[in-house]
Parts: sequence; C-alpha cells; structure tokens
Amino acid sequence: MSKNSEFWKPAYLVFWLGLAIGSFFILKELIMMVICLVAAITLAAALSPLARYLEARKVPRLITVISVYLFVAGLYFIVGANLTPVIKEQAVALVSTVRDKLQPWIVENIHELAPSILPDTAHGPSLSDDMKTQLMGKAGGIAAGALKLTGNVMTFVVNILFVLFLTSYFVVESKSLLESLLSWLPPKPRKVVRELLPGLEGRLGGYVRGQLLVSLAVGTIIGIGLFLVGIKEALVLGVVAGFMNLVPFVGSLATAIFAILIGFNQSLTTGCLVILVFACEQWLESNFIVPQLLGKQVDMHPLVVLFSVLIGGSLLGLSGALIAVPLATASLYLAEELYLKKMEPENSPTA
Repeated sequence: MSKNSEFWKPAYLVFWLGLAIGSFFILKELIMMVICLVAAITLAAALSPLARYLEARKVPRLITVISVYLFVAGLYFIVGANLTPVIKEQAVALVSTVRDKLQPWIVENIHELAPSILPDTAHGPSLSDDMKTQLMGKAGGIAAGALKLTGNVMTFVVNILFVLFLTSYFVVESKSLLESLLSWLPPKPRKVVRELLPGLEGRLGGYVRGQLLVSLAVGTIIGIGLFLVGIKEALVLGVVAGFMNLVPFVGSLATAIFAILIGFNQSLTTGCLVILVFACEQWLESNFIVPQLLGKQVDMHPLVVLFSVLIGGSLLGLSGALIAVPLATASLYLAEELYLKKMEPENSPTA
C-alpha cells in the first residue's frame, strides 16, 4: 500500500503541473475571449438590477436589454449629430495648430531626423537610386501598416458586438444559466456561491455605473475649465477626456499632456492656466468625484485602482486596463467574504 502511495504522489504532482501548464497556454491563446467574457459579465451585472426591477412589473428582460441598447445608441446619435459640426471645426483647428507648430521644425531638421532616407539637400535635389529603393520599401511598410490597422479595427468591432451579445444573453438567461452552473457544485459550496453572487453583482455593476458618472463629471469639468482659460479646442478635449477616463488615471493624464502642449503653444499664461485646470480637476476627482461616485460602489482604495490599471495595461494592453478594476474588485470582495470575515470572530474581543 505504501509503495502505491509513493508511486501515485509524484504522478499526481506531474498531472496537476501538466494541467496548469496546459491551462496557461490555452488561456494565453484565448485571452481576447476571456477579456470579452469579463467585460460582458461586468456589463450584465450593471444591467441586471434594472432587468429584475422591470421584470417585476411584467416587462420581459429581452425588452429591457434592447431598450437600453437603443437608448444608448440614440443618445450617441443625438449627441453626435449636435456636436459633430463643432467638434469637426475644433478638431481641424487642433490638427492645424499641431501641424503649424511641428511642421517647420521637422522640415528644418529633416536631414538630422532621417539621414538614411533623405540625404543632405545641399548635394542636389535629385533622388538617388538607393533613396528611391528605400522610399519604395517605406511605402510598402506603410501599406502593410494600413492593412494591419484595418484588421485591428474590424477585430475591435467584432469584439464589441460579441460583448454586447454575451451581455444580453447573460441578462436574459441569468436564472436558468445560474442554476445550470450551480448544479455542478456540491450542496455546501453551492450555498456559499449563491450567497456570494448578489454582493459580487453589486460590486461589478456599481463599478460600471460609478465609472460612467466619473467620466461624465471629469469630461464636463475639463471642458468647462479649458473653455474658461481660452482654449479653443475645449469641447474636443472635454469629450476626449470623458471617453478616455473610462480607463482610470490614464485618460486624464493623456488628455492633460496634450492640452498643456496646446496651451503653451497659445501663450505662456494659457499653458500655466491649463496646468492649473488639470491640477484642480485632479484634486476634485481624487477627493470628491471618485470617493462619492465610484468609491462607495466598489469600496476600493485609489492606490489599488491605480496598481490594477498599471498591471492590467502592462500584461494585456488597453483591454487589460479596462477589465483590471472589475477583476480587482471581484477578487477583493471574494477575499473579504471568504477570508477576512472568517478571521473576525477569532480576533473579536471576548466578553
């Protein structure tokens, strides 16, 4: 009996090690599907309370999901139709400002920037055969890059549609789907999971609702602030800041850098005022907006949010940064419920 035990112990170890390695490589190949799945679960958690509320009033869940999708699409259409002329005008002015500022410097330093492609013009304006060959190679690279960009855009659109489909399926079929999954668990773990699900749904759904409100508030504050200090492209930068702030911390920082460059291009005073606008916005966001609109929903410290975004972005890029906070929220909630709360009775003072 002991010999069998000695034989099976390393066999079990090898089996679980091989299973872990195989699972890792499978997960690596299916990482985009996993990201879509996490995004769909998070959005479904945000929609489920509304679906249950309306279902109690005899409104089918499918009608609720379709209505929400149509409402969001209509909202984007109305906002786009009204703001497109203004945004287009400001975007053209923004591009012109950047081009007029950078183009003279590029032309002036073209030889130092790309000596292998553009030889010194002092030797004559004609193009050498080597230069023509290099330019043709660059043109081929640009064409390949354009094709790759088109493929990435198509993949992004397909992933968005896939997430929307999964979200609607999870919301509409949540009852039967949940019972089917729970049926695979033994009675005791099944009870634990059933008790954890409402709180987990509240955390994930609260993150979506809170982040949307935070993005709206940040975009509004930045847009108004830049308008007051005299930035002509204030509307564009406010809209961009609101959309990019869906990735916490990263969006505001990227918009701030761009707006500060534009401000200093207008004048030194305007640049300093732009810095002041973003400093005030960051103070308001950290001390009031995030704690009130997002912190109460997910119960997470801002540092945890920051490190989650950095780790997710480093591992999986923009998609990883988008799902990092929901994953961190879910992980912290499960750790609190399954670990911390079990420790409280032992640490509580005895009478």
